[in-house]
Amino acid sequence: MSLWSRIANTFRRDRVSREIDEELQSHIEEALENARDPAEARRALGSALRHREASRDIRLIPWLDSLRNDAVFGWRQLAKRKATSVVAILSLGLAFGACTSAFRLIDALLLRPLPVKNPSRLYVFQYEGINVLTGNPFKGAPAAYPMFRRMRANVRDEADLLAISYANPRDLTYSSNQDSEKPFLQYVSGWNFDSFGIRPAQGRLFTVDDDLKPAAHPYAVLSYDYWTRRFGRDPKVIGRSFLLAASGEQTRSNELYTIIGVAEKGFTGVEPGIITDIWVPTMMHGLVDQPDATWFRTFVILKPGVAAEPVREKLHAVFRSFREERARSFAGEPRQTAANFLNQRVLLVPVAPGLSAIQTAFRTPLAALAVLVALVLLVACANVANLMTSQAAARAR
Repeated sequence: MSLWSRIANTFRRDRVSREIDEELQSHIEEALENARDPAEARRALGSALRHREASRDIRLIPWLDSLRNDAVFGWRQLAKRKATSVVAILSLGLAFGACTSAFRLIDALLLRPLPVKNPSRLYVFQYEGINVLTGNPFKGAPAAYPMFRRMRANVRDEADLLAISYANPRDLTYSSNQDSEKPFLQYVSGWNFDSFGIRPAQGRLFTVDDDLKPAAHPYAVLSYDYWTRRFGRDPKVIGRSFLLAASGEQTRSNELYTIIGVAEKGFTGVEPGIITDIWVPTMMHGLVDQPDATWFRTFVILKPGVAAEPVREKLHAVFRSFREERARSFAGEPRQTAANFLNQRVLLVPVAPGLSAIQTAFRTPLAALAVLVALVLLVACANVANLMTSQAAARAR
């Protein structure tokens, strides 16, 4: 018998039972036609119940039939005790809804890997030390671009280093008669998209050549979400320009940027909780050549088969050398200032889910939320168990 026939028979059990009974009866009638005694014919045939069950196993799928029986029994119990069923369903629904919502939030901010190539090999460069003036430990991540150049050259064979600024809202306009907008803009290395395995949805993305000379390539790449929300996925957006307003030392004057492409769908940057709308090359930042300006974070992508510790040691050597050079500029400052500048060590921290201030700020509250919703689920299960126990006690009486 075919699988489909067995599945169909599971949902027409009465018909199958009639067919089996008719078949068994036909064997008995055949024996009677041969002049055999009815009792002897039934004994020769054997247990009718055993034959019926064996025939059912052949014509049905036993586990599917058992599942159907359990579902029918459960539905009858629900219909029999409507008030209890409603209370149990509402309790479990509330608990499941709270747990699902909390998990989705925790997953989006803390657990879900970035939609990039090999997120397990993604690290962020950080440093830590002890403040000699206060005795308090501290950690930092921002770096200066001259130091970034040295570090990247020193570990070129073991890892790719990416300079990625913080995503901040910036004022820009697409034409002189339009109101100013405030999309989130981020400065990134020219090889950023290629290293992350991001492909263009329209136009092209940055290359290394777009990020070689300061202020030489005023290009911009839009995120897919921003392209959809702002331009309705209009392919003619490629080639359009916008005027980025001056903002302190980042851009000392208004700058005109040309849109060259749109990143693929799903990639919104490396900061969970913040959707980056526009990317521009790091060389367009006004502080790109300042040795004391720390305005971006350094992301490290290890190459296949490379361990993190050797790369960390090389980065630490460059970091120490650069810090020593900068410490000489503190000749006229108190000794504690130079000491505080040098007693720092480099860390490579895995950041497969990305890195953002929102993660840091809400990690502890989200952990507390996870515990709270787990307790809600336990309470709901306890309530349902109490209801079932009460029903069992009532049946016993």
